[in-house]
Amino acid sequence: MKSSNLSSLDEKVFLIYRSLNILKPSQIYHSDLIEDFSNLFKIKTYFFDESSEANNMGGIYRIFLNKNQSKQKIWQDFAHELAHILGHEGYQWSMHKPFREYQEWQAKQFAFHFCIPTFMLNHLELPRLRCEAVGLIATLFNVEHTFADARLEKWLLNQEVCYLDRL
Repeated sequence: MKSSNLSSLDEKVFLIYRSLNILKPSQIYHSDLIEDFSNLFKIKTYFFDESSEANNMGGIYRIFLNKNQSKQKIWQDFAHELAHILGHEGYQWSMHKPFREYQEWQAKQFAFHFCIPTFMLNHLELPRLRCEAVGLIATLFNVEHTFADARLEKWLLNQEVCYLDRL
């Protein structure tokens, strides 16, 4: 599968998925997927009763996921926390608020692209009605409807920009 015309974020996500030979939405969510990604990145992942978070203690990266959430929210949280591990350094609460907010925005963007990879989304035949498209994306990628809707909006905006660039 060729990954041309992808942003650097999309290319990074593509390479991560390809390293585990995951190339279709039907392969995205299974019970061991979080464990598979955790092993790939040498991250210890725990399920507990508090808010999800990531940390680095003594060079060991850990992700703590709130087990009292839906499977969809746990998956989304995993992607968000993985973004912090892959792209951020330092203790977030000691940073200035604007920088902390920027890191949170980056992690949110990564989660959208990680949970619903562009290279997979580009190959879907989506229904014409937005509500049906959102439902299909939420089901195929095992994410919440609000998450699927926000990701679809970003993808559609990118499609418009790419179309205008070709004119």
